[in-house]
Amino acid sequence: MTQGTSMMDHKLVSAARRAVAAAMEANEAAHADDLTPTAVKGPLERVLQESNAVLEAAETSSRRRQTFAEFTTLLGEEIQEAAEESMSEATKAAERTLRQAKSLIEDHFHIDEAFRMLGPIRQDSNLARDMHDWFNLVALLPVIYLNLRNWCCVTFSVSLLKNTILEKSVVGMWHGEVFQEFWWTTLAYFILDILWVLLLPDCVKSPGVILKHHLATVGYIFIPKLRPEHGWLMGACMIVEVNTWFLIARRALNKRGDRMFTTGVTFWKSIRTATISGCFYLSWFVIRLVIYPYLLIVITREWIKESNRVGTPLNLIAITPVM
Repeated sequence: MTQGTSMMDHKLVSAARRAVAAAMEANEAAHADDLTPTAVKGPLERVLQESNAVLEAAETSSRRRQTFAEFTTLLGEEIQEAAEESMSEATKAAERTLRQAKSLIEDHFHIDEAFRMLGPIRQDSNLARDMHDWFNLVALLPVIYLNLRNWCCVTFSVSLLKNTILEKSVVGMWHGEVFQEFWWTTLAYFILDILWVLLLPDCVKSPGVILKHHLATVGYIFIPKLRPEHGWLMGACMIVEVNTWFLIARRALNKRGDRMFTTGVTFWKSIRTATISGCFYLSWFVIRLVIYPYLLIVITREWIKESNRVGTPLNLIAITPVM
């Protein structure tokens, strides 16, 4: 085993151990503070698990590398070089795994070298992104408003108070009085956003992903257009735009990444940031972890009904549980 390879093993294992220590420190700090959102604690625990997995892989890889390298030395230089190349690829894969685990937090918070959260991430200067953010903050409002106009809030509230929300049909909460206005407004929004991203791809982090998502959504909303009785399906899925609005507002209204209630940050900005962040985490939890899983069950039931009606599982509703 060469000295250079040994040094690389030592550095990788040391880095993995530091990552585990930092992840444990971040977890302890998050659980010690009652104000830490649940949506942050979950990813932090996952980071700790991934860091431990990387450390175990690094230590195991180091031990196996030494035994395997010594064995291949007996078989000749070519075999040894091939073995070391394979182990190098495994090391890179482990480093990528560690980096992906860290990125879950780094997408939203500023992290130092010891992997400590220093506060909201500071946004770099990007006029295209800023303009696109404000376009979304304005354009999504009528989409959200018209969507909510199609739902019977009284029915929902009564079901919630009586603890019968799971027994009440989602279809029964949908009256669709302004569905046509909602549909055309949604279509116009997605077409405009597609054109915006095509013309200014730097306005988003992953333009390819956004374009694919928007094109799939445009195709998806034509199902309720062709079958108006399934308008509730579009409305239920589009409720996620509430969470999207708060996500964009949190970034657009705090580009400097100021920490709430700290020196130099006004009380009004602190209240605004806390309110938007709280609404973001609350809507993320309710929509992503409650409404969407329940909606999958409802959609699957509707697909089974449609399959029985038309006599085949390959029908217009078949793609909805997947999308």
